[in-house]
Amino acid sequence: MMRLKTMTLAEVHEFQREAVRIETEITITRSPEDVFDYVTTAALWHTWHPATLGVYDVEPRPLTTGETMREKIAVAWRRSEAVWTVLGRDRPGIWEIGTDTATGSAHIVYHLTADGAGCRFHRTLDFRSKGWLWRALDASVTRWILERQSARALRNLKAVMEQMAVICPAP
Repeated sequence: MMRLKTMTLAEVHEFQREAVRIETEITITRSPEDVFDYVTTAALWHTWHPATLGVYDVEPRPLTTGETMREKIAVAWRRSEAVWTVLGRDRPGIWEIGTDTATGSAHIVYHLTADGAGCRFHRTLDFRSKGWLWRALDASVTRWILERQSARALRNLKAVMEQMAVICPAP
């Protein structure tokens, strides 16, 4: 599997200072364990996230800390490929991944908590484009696109997970 380029501490601080943050949240009528296992199986991302054209170099199971996967991504008019590395995992509460590519860097954290008869799923995306033209669009156009795409992803996830509950109810 491929490895993520390790960022220096100075690069991490620069990224945190300049990154744009998108936060989305939804309640899903499934257990946190069920949702966690589904969203951390990168081979299934295409079933719910509209940006995912495909995921490669990955086993069809939840990924653990240190594992990597390669994703083909579509965001509006841009097509790219990213190698994501799992930076942290604490089932069923938190999963964290990061990537640093020629076109940009991103960091995603999933937080899952029990919420009544279901699960509260919170997704945080921090991103920063490389290149002055793309970076100039990050806080406006790119943010606008990613906010809508991220909200759609969570609505898709809810629909997929809740439909699975109807077809395959928990024992």
